[in-house]
Amino acid sequence: MVTAELDGVKTLEEFHYEIRKQQEEAHGADYCAIHDAIFKYMKDCNSYMELGINQGGTASAALLCNPKEIYLIDIDLTKYNTFLKSIAEAYSKKNNIKLDVKKIDSKSAEGCNNVDMLVIDSDHNPIHMSKELNLHGPNVNKYIIAHDTSIINKRHNESLYYALESFGNLNNWSVIERGVTNVGYTVLRKNSK
Repeated sequence: MVTAELDGVKTLEEFHYEIRKQQEEAHGADYCAIHDAIFKYMKDCNSYMELGINQGGTASAALLCNPKEIYLIDIDLTKYNTFLKSIAEAYSKKNNIKLDVKKIDSKSAEGCNNVDMLVIDSDHNPIHMSKELNLHGPNVNKYIIAHDTSIINKRHNESLYYALESFGNLNNWSVIERGVTNVGYTVLRKNSK
């Protein structure tokens, strides 16, 4: 993934616009279609957690939805800290959002939080994702969204989609949306009991 050039960006809206524009210029149309899914499903969510934040493109989309709580987890916060950290902290303070950012492994129980939406964009490996789903899935109330569920490392690879589908079938979740253009994304919804 391209590292966006974000010097001069001052607001969260500018950050989100620029990072999406630069990522889609570098990787093609619909690379950031997951952002649209986040906007769509966050409408009925009060809390959000993301595993694998990198520079914070999808995290900025979630912040713009103004949930009550946001939890961001990554093993390396260098890129997040460079541009988004100060903008996200100021935006969260102004909009009364609890922002909790942790530098930990996404498979660490220390990162578990009860949330309405979980976004996964960490290690693009189905075994890793299955471990994340088994750890965090029981704490998610409404939606799980994952990026790169059609293409990984520029090759057609649906292994992450199948890991999500398998988790859903075993744990009372359903695939409700699947974007297959560019790298793709998949949305799971927790079934009513």
